Amino acid sequence: MTFLSCARLGAALALAACAVPAAAQAPASYPDRPVHVVVPFPPGGIVDNVTRNLGARLSAALGQTFIVENKAGAGGSIGAAHVAKAAPDGYTLLAAFDTHAVNPLLYKLSFDSDKDLAPVALIGTSPLILVVHPSVPARTVPELVALAKAKPDALNYASTGAGSSNQLTAELFKATAGVEMNHVPYKGGAPAITDVLGGRVQVMFVSASSVLAHIKAGKMRALAVTTRERIPALPDVPSISQFYPDFEARSWIGLLAPAGTPPATVSRLNAEVYRALQTPEMRTFFDAQAIQPGSGSPEQFGAFLRNETKKWGEIIKKQDIRVE
Repeated sequence: MTFLSCARLGAALALAACAVPAAAQAPASYPDRPVHVVVPFPPGGIVDNVTRNLGARLSAALGQTFIVENKAGAGGSIGAAHVAKAAPDGYTLLAAFDTHAVNPLLYKLSFDSDKDLAPVALIGTSPLILVVHPSVPARTVPELVALAKAKPDALNYASTGAGSSNQLTAELFKATAGVEMNHVPYKGGAPAITDVLGGRVQVMFVSASSVLAHIKAGKMRALAVTTRERIPALPDVPSISQFYPDFEARSWIGLLAPAGTPPATVSRLNAEVYRALQTPEMRTFFDAQAIQPGSGSPEQFGAFLRNETKKWGEIIKKQDIRVE
């Protein structure tokens, strides 16, 4: 090859490299400074605890601190809006909860959750448990359904607010079983659980990690789990799908980034999250919380989000759920 040919080839390669979109390129040193992860809920909840544990593993693996910031309000949409408007460089991330998929259906948002946020990784999923106060004369799902049909105004169910997984799952149950129960919303899980423990509210669909100790102490009665599989922590408690085959619901936690974040950065985060989830520390923590580690590509997580929005959108419309 002549010198001129080499020169032309070099120039062509240089132009080709310049033609690669900037979004497809990620700094080889990422991350080279602290990463901020926004938890759109108050400290101490399941999303906060999972994110802090995961952040510690990511910090150890990547050599940069993952700083957790709590920006609560409006079912998680305030924190999500902050991340949606952040620089798309991989240094501001969102730890989203299941409410993220339905907030566009319930709130007037200042951002487009589909266009302004990019899926990174599904961190984990968890069943809800259908629990009742011990005074409720029902020990199985069929008995609870029979009681609700016999006394339509007798049962109240607690939730952590409009659009929460507690409420949506309860409304799915009502629609599936053809029963009525009165909704009693609370500002947070702690007061809702307290009133179920006190018998002021009879029923709740609640995360396993929040009530396992109460169930084992006999202060609550577990009737069923909302996933198709039973959970190791409660091997004798059946799935609702045993009685209603199409019934399935689960809460989830996922990681998102501002739209436009370089694909290479998203892929790096996706791989590091799943590597962290396999560490003994995270597996032990997840087992104690009855959380199933997530998996899959960013694209698969995006498809999961769209399916969640579609599924719960139908329930929101059918049951006329609104934010008060």
